Amino acid sequence: MIADEYVFDEHPKPQEIEDFLEGHPQNNLLQHARWSQVKENWSMKQVVVRRGGTIRAYAMILIRPLPLGLSLFYIPRGPIVNYQDEPLIRFFFAKLKKLARRSHAVTIRFDPNLIDRTYPYVQRNQEHGEHRQAPVIRQLTEMKCRHKGYTLYLREATQPRFQAVMLREQMDWAALSAKTRRSIRHAEKCGVTIHEGESELEHFAEVMKQTEQRKKIHLRNAAYFKRLTALYGERAVLITARLDLKQRLDRITNQLSELQGKPEDLNKAEKEQIINLNREQEFLEKKISEGSSVVTLCGLLALIQDDQMEVLYAGTHSEFLSYRAPYSAHWRLFEKARKMGIQRCNLGGVEGTLDDGLSVFKGNFPIQIEEMIGEFDLPVMPVLAWTLDRGIALIKAVRRWRVKTC
Repeated sequence: MIADEYVFDEHPKPQEIEDFLEGHPQNNLLQHARWSQVKENWSMKQVVVRRGGTIRAYAMILIRPLPLGLSLFYIPRGPIVNYQDEPLIRFFFAKLKKLARRSHAVTIRFDPNLIDRTYPYVQRNQEHGEHRQAPVIRQLTEMKCRHKGYTLYLREATQPRFQAVMLREQMDWAALSAKTRRSIRHAEKCGVTIHEGESELEHFAEVMKQTEQRKKIHLRNAAYFKRLTALYGERAVLITARLDLKQRLDRITNQLSELQGKPEDLNKAEKEQIINLNREQEFLEKKISEGSSVVTLCGLLALIQDDQMEVLYAGTHSEFLSYRAPYSAHWRLFEKARKMGIQRCNLGGVEGTLDDGLSVFKGNFPIQIEEMIGEFDLPVMPVLAWTLDRGIALIKAVRRWRVKTC
């Protein structure tokens, strides 16, 4: 095989791209054209490599304009190609680099949708063997691509290198731990109600704002979430959990009356229950006096692509964690995914240490951890690419500092 047998096509038809992606092991949400419409201030270009008229490789490139007429090429979770086919890889990346030069791109940033290692979360502290994608990293490095390494933290890369995934066979009540089942039932007993649909946008944005304030991070606003759900329509899944404080307070008041009115002596468990109910009663009365009535406890927003589901955003109201609403909301998501025939639900990125609060919560479900190959840069203008990389890192650091000091 020689490189001349390949043809680089900058104007493929949308339907043939969809046909190529469907069923491809590297198929993912971020490499479909619809995702480019989510990204404001970015343009998009789709390219393929053909051999004998058949598509062999594909990339959806997001293009970000930079000062002085320059740009940045970014290929999220791509390119999609057989990385074991060295002649094809060399041809494809050589053409991508020429295209980047024409577009005055200083670098091509990409992170292939290749799983390096995978294991159940419960085995996170065990040895996980060799890095399966090491040969791909060596090959790309020989082609002057710079691997950013086996990063651990979310802030170190554009896309998470560690992600928590729920497979279809685990989306079953029997697969849940006893602790998780108790948490779901607890939320239901407390009167937590689950709601779905686009009508939940305002409530979802409200709880995301709470999450911003708690974690001191910058997230998206209501306008962004509205655009996202409008673009994806029925492929967008929006779920929230709410609590009617007055109804819950009435229930507590009745429970206390029953316990305190018992003719016989209370046992130890009942006495502890009274203490907890009194504490909750005081908390609810305070919130109601402050003007709260029905509170959104948590929410999540997921998108569907073919038989996969990606949870992009999830937030929780920190003052109401004792009601365990996120367990109930996630369980509703898994029930919905199972009914829809979803084979894989990506719950989103986690820190590579796997010991932070987000990882621990997701680990209460029977998830598996997927370690991705990681992010690469292919410099087109090496000096400017180095400057851009340092500049982006500095901007991110300043943003984190500003949010934390607000």
